[in-house]
Amino acid sequence: MLRSRTIREGSVGLLALVGIILFGGFALWLRGFRFRDTSYEIIADFPNVNGIQVGDSVRYRGLNVGQITNIQPATNGVDVTMEIYSSNLLIPKEATIQASRSGLIGQTLIDITPQEQLPPEAQAMSPLSEECNPQLIICDRDRLQGQPGVTLDDLLPVMYRLTSLYTDPQFFDNVNAAAQNASVAATEVAELSRRVIVLTDNVQQEFANFSATAQAITDAANRTTTQIETTAEQIGQLTTTTNELIVENRDTLAHTLNSISETSDRLNTLVGQFDTTVAAVDTEQLIQNLETLTANAADASASLKEISAAFSEPSSLVMLQQTLDSARATFANTQKITADLEEFTGDPAFRNNLRRLVDGLGSLVSSTEQLEQQIQTAQVLQSVPRSTNLPASTPQLSQSVDRLLGPDLFNTDGHQDRLLSQHNNSQKENVSARDFPFDSLDKRPQL
Repeated sequence: MLRSRTIREGSVGLLALVGIILFGGFALWLRGFRFRDTSYEIIADFPNVNGIQVGDSVRYRGLNVGQITNIQPATNGVDVTMEIYSSNLLIPKEATIQASRSGLIGQTLIDITPQEQLPPEAQAMSPLSEECNPQLIICDRDRLQGQPGVTLDDLLPVMYRLTSLYTDPQFFDNVNAAAQNASVAATEVAELSRRVIVLTDNVQQEFANFSATAQAITDAANRTTTQIETTAEQIGQLTTTTNELIVENRDTLAHTLNSISETSDRLNTLVGQFDTTVAAVDTEQLIQNLETLTANAADASASLKEISAAFSEPSSLVMLQQTLDSARATFANTQKITADLEEFTGDPAFRNNLRRLVDGLGSLVSSTEQLEQQIQTAQVLQSVPRSTNLPASTPQLSQSVDRLLGPDLFNTDGHQDRLLSQHNNSQKENVSARDFPFDSLDKRPQL
């Protein structure tokens, strides 16, 4: 009985002791008590705390590494003491300490952000040791400058100014005008876009035309290049052929050049002889020959004038006209006789006689045409003015005129009778009895 009571009392005491120990540990935990003192402190100077309280978290690169243990106001700011839980966390000297808020309730915290990497020699240091280099890392109780963050208290004045500005009628009108201008600008931009699209289509079409033109130019250039190459080849072949001809005909060319040189020498000799001959000519005798030639030309002109006067007499013209009428009548009778004799064309002898008759009449007509030509020549010579003087010529001109006109042409005595007798004789010779073998054909038919 005594034993069980002792066990019960011991159990109650032990339970009470455990409760006291747990309550003390919880209290120490709430106060941040660490059994191993490996933490170190950093003091940051803030212009204002803006709701920072003791116990707020301290984050390094977004991770919770400490808490705020003390806030002490100073003359030029507020000193905030931060405890870093582990001395193994080395923070570079170049780091920013900034107060900020996070979460829906706006919990205040302090962010530590390093600005550079630690050098290898600083990684073996400890913030709590006496050998800590404050130029490389943040040591225990180092003082840094803190930067206040943006809080709701800072946003309220800004929101108030924005609200006041938005409720201002002038600002509202400016906003409406800006909206209208933006609408007009959007319309113009749409029109500009449409024009740009049309311009793009035109540019594409022009580029297509340009491409086609460039292709045509390229083709033409290629054809021209081909033709030039062909021409160059032909020129090369021509040059080769010319060189071959020159090589083959070198002796001939040399002989030709020698012949030309000899001919030039002979021409020079001939010119010298001609100069000597001209110098030896008797100038006075030449002048006399020219005067004689001029006199002969004047005599020839007078003779031609007499011929034209003889042909211009009315009696000669009448006789020539009668002769032409007789020839025309004879030709008409011949045509009538030919028509009447068509029925006798079956006889070969008659056909031969008829052919001879036609030949004789053709000779008669030819003589008549020659006579007409002589009359026209006489009339042309008569139209030459009597005062015309022929230019000086060589003595052979007078002889040529004498041979052409005959020795008796300048003798006008009985000239008309001679012309008539010659015409009658030629007519008798051309139209004779041999052309009319039949007695019945010698008679002139009745018209």
